[in-house]
Formats: sequence, C-alpha cells, structure tokens
Amino acid sequence: MNKKLIMLLIAAIAAIFVTTGLQAGTEVDDTFPLQTPGYESRKKGEPQFKPVTFTHKKHAEDYGITCGECHHDENGEPLELTMGDDVQPCYECHNIFEKTKENRRDIMVHENAMHGNCRECHKEFNIAAGDPKGRKGPAPTSCTQCHEKA
Repeated sequence: MNKKLIMLLIAAIAAIFVTTGLQAGTEVDDTFPLQTPGYESRKKGEPQFKPVTFTHKKHAEDYGITCGECHHDENGEPLELTMGDDVQPCYECHNIFEKTKENRRDIMVHENAMHGNCRECHKEFNIAAGDPKGRKGPAPTSCTQCHEKA
C-alpha cells in the first residue's frame, strides 16, 4: 500500500472514533461522591468531614435544576448543556485545595466554589419554602446535614 492510502485510512478511522466519542457523550452516575484529588492529598491532616454524596439525578430530574445552574464557563456564565454532554469536573478549574488566611474567600479554592454554589442554592430554596433566613428548611445548609463526620 502506498503511504497516502495508509494515512487516509488512519485519518478515516480516527474520524470515526472522534465522531462516535462525541455522539456518546459522558455518562453521569445517578449519585457520586464529590471527591477530588486535592481532598485526598491535604497537607493539614485528615478532613473533618467525608465528601458529600451528590444526588445528580434527583437534582436534575426531581428538582428541575438545569445544567447551567451548576456548570459554567470561565466567566461564570451558565453553559448550555444537556444530559450526557462532556463537562470538566469542578476541580479542573477550582483547583486550590488548601484554604489559607490569604485565600479564604477565593472562588478558585475548591471548597469555596462548592459551598458557594450548593449552599446559596439551598438557601434560596429554603427562603422560597418560607424560611426567611434560608437556613432551616428542606434543603440542607449546615456541615453535618450534607457531610458525614470523618
């Protein structure tokens, strides 16, 4: 076989794999722990709490949360996604895993991003459910309501 034909064949096979991969998307588990590489390699000792087990299916289907309410671009704008689209895990961008005095409010700290997103949404839900401060309602907002002790 000549080189051009072999290269063309390789390109065609690669295109098939890429197209099939894009079509397949990403399969999302119904529930999964919000575990991150940084959570596992902490420098200040073991965490006080276990990672939250996130109920993805329940949030998407039962609560009607759209993908863009959690998944956003680098400017914080919601992404237009549908179930099964490829997305990066939060820790790819929010990749500072040690909280310090200097970064305690930095949104790039993974813990701040997660707590900010989840707790604020839960507070809004609780306020809509009749709790004026949003802390006592059906959606959990305190550490032990979401996390098990380690």
